[in-house]
Amino acid sequence: MVTAGLKSSDETTQQAQKAGVILARVGFAMRAVLFALIGIVTLYIGCGTGKSGTASQRGALQMLADSPGGYVILLLVVIGFIGYGLWLLSMAIRGTHKKSGCKAVLFRIENLVKAIIHFALAAVAANMLANSGSSSGSSGSMRKTWTGKLMQSTGGRFLLALIGVIFIIIAIAQFVKAWKAKFMEGMGIEALQGRKRKFILIAGRVGYAARGLIFALVGAGIVIAAATSDASEAKGIDGTLREVASYPGGKAVLIFMAIGFWCFAAFQIACACWARID
Repeated sequence: MVTAGLKSSDETTQQAQKAGVILARVGFAMRAVLFALIGIVTLYIGCGTGKSGTASQRGALQMLADSPGGYVILLLVVIGFIGYGLWLLSMAIRGTHKKSGCKAVLFRIENLVKAIIHFALAAVAANMLANSGSSSGSSGSMRKTWTGKLMQSTGGRFLLALIGVIFIIIAIAQFVKAWKAKFMEGMGIEALQGRKRKFILIAGRVGYAARGLIFALVGAGIVIAAATSDASEAKGIDGTLREVASYPGGKAVLIFMAIGFWCFAAFQIACACWARID
């Protein structure tokens, strides 16, 4: 009786783990969809086609909501991002034996923050489902509102500048990942050989470089907003890309970034297919 009970418990645990792995892989796939859409909007901005859309994760979700079959895709986004967030949360709780000291703490914090971000994105997608595909409010106007309120509060400009510096630090981390190919570590994909490895290496490097560039530009805008007390300088991803397009050579930069976002989407697909998830 006891043996049968233990066996049943083990089988239930294994089934739950398998379900968690599937959900995490769906999460990787949904991340690929969002970054592919962000790349498309970035290309529209770079080419000046006048196509509508917002180059941000919220904007990508809105594009999904407006597309044929968008309800089903948004539902997959919700499920996938919750599963992906739970996987990240489990890594934040368990930690890793491959890192120690400050690096181990940073590993836990990084995965906790990522988990919160993906739970938030899942909530945004769920809200769109509940409201028949429409998001509440403009992200640009909401950003200006909270930025303005923050600057008016005691120490608000300092805190805003600190947020900008954090974005720039994240950008540097993305560039380091791209240069040293650190994204290959700890996911099981570093063991791949031949064309698969070469494909992942190129896609990951270009993708992380594009992410680093957008984080750096957004962070710089936030720092400038804090220094000048001008909330409009904190533009977010979409506003930053549109400003870049207005500079000499800006369109070429945006085309590179669009390719970079697509490469990052391809890297996410590779993770969905081949990453070791436990």
